[in-house]
Amino acid sequence: MEAAYPRAISVEELLVVTFTEAATEELRGRIRSNIHELRIACLRGESDNPLYSALLAEIADKDDAAKTLLLAERQMDEAAVFTIHGFCQRMLSLNAFESGMLFEQQLIEDESRLRYQACADFWRRHCYPLTRDIAAVIHDVWKGPRDLLKSLDRWLQGEAPQLKSPPAPNETLAERHQQIIARIDSLKQQWREQVGEIEGVLENSGLDRRKFNRGNQGKWMEKVNAWAQEETLSYQLPDALEKFAQSFLLERTKAGGEPPVHPLFSAVESLLASSLTLTDLVLARAMVEIRDAVAREKRRRGELGFDDMLSRLDEALRGDSGETLASAIRQRFPVAMIDEFQDTDPQQYRIFRRIWRRQPETALLLIGDPKQAIYAFRGADIFTYMKARGDVAAHYTLDTNWRSSPAWWAASIGCSASAITPSCSTRSRSCR
Repeated sequence: MEAAYPRAISVEELLVVTFTEAATEELRGRIRSNIHELRIACLRGESDNPLYSALLAEIADKDDAAKTLLLAERQMDEAAVFTIHGFCQRMLSLNAFESGMLFEQQLIEDESRLRYQACADFWRRHCYPLTRDIAAVIHDVWKGPRDLLKSLDRWLQGEAPQLKSPPAPNETLAERHQQIIARIDSLKQQWREQVGEIEGVLENSGLDRRKFNRGNQGKWMEKVNAWAQEETLSYQLPDALEKFAQSFLLERTKAGGEPPVHPLFSAVESLLASSLTLTDLVLARAMVEIRDAVAREKRRRGELGFDDMLSRLDEALRGDSGETLASAIRQRFPVAMIDEFQDTDPQQYRIFRRIWRRQPETALLLIGDPKQAIYAFRGADIFTYMKARGDVAAHYTLDTNWRSSPAWWAASIGCSASAITPSCSTRSRSCR
């Protein structure tokens, strides 16, 4: 720790952040146990534990160290071991003026009812007035507000995501629907007018008839012909249509053969590649409106959700009093250790970075397993991990696996090998 921080610190000055309540209690217990065992080792002057023995070799005054460790052990009940949400809540309340949290707000642990109510309101406003044909398209995707909420749930938590290709602000469901129907009808008309031409084009081309035989060709054309004669009531396209896309036909042309080329094939390709859906428009509108509705209702009730605490602290740190707030937190916790750092998302790292990065007389230690930074379902973000790795001054790698032993690994490998090795009885064929 001396390399990470220049002076001895008390337990109250050390912040430890992890990502579940269960982990905070486990960490608190493990830290207390290690402090106790090291204190006993200092009193005895020796230890069977290799780690404690290495530490003892670096401690000049073991009696003084034992006194310091005893004090730390007694302070562990008050140690700052928090979840990320618990840390944000404590910092907002302790620094109410700097964070702008001058009014007490009640913590709400479950926002699911608020989200459902907001989603049901959105459904009534936007789906009830729809014409029958558009309502049928929506109903194919979501039967009601509960289904819509399932699709939206991950985007209603945490920081609002930035859409890569947001729909036009004023685009309506009716406008999008008419555009899609018009595109489909346009291809249907072109098909009816040009289908007679493509039979000759296909016949005189270098198609590999093992991959595109004439029998299947006739069946596919019959299905597309029937579809082209129907009134367009949905966005569903027949599976047979892709058989007449230009890229599909090119892939089934013999090497060196002349591929079949026709404007109708290109038109089919274009339609198949286009976005024939209302889903992105509904999700984009619903995400914004539901998040706003939930936020308004929480403000009206004087409530604050877990994710709100992160957002409030993040906003406060970027506001006019942000440096004052960051300085107050650093004075309270000059050293911070972030456990399970691979589970950190961009907003959480932005908070830690704003407070401790490149600040004199402070230390920020990020502890995590990069191999687990791929688990996005747990909130992990590999790009956040990579950014942090580029930010820090020093990297340390744990090159010893302390969670298992050579004997355990040998047994595990043996079990795996026996599970995948086929056994051969005298009555079966010999194994090769």
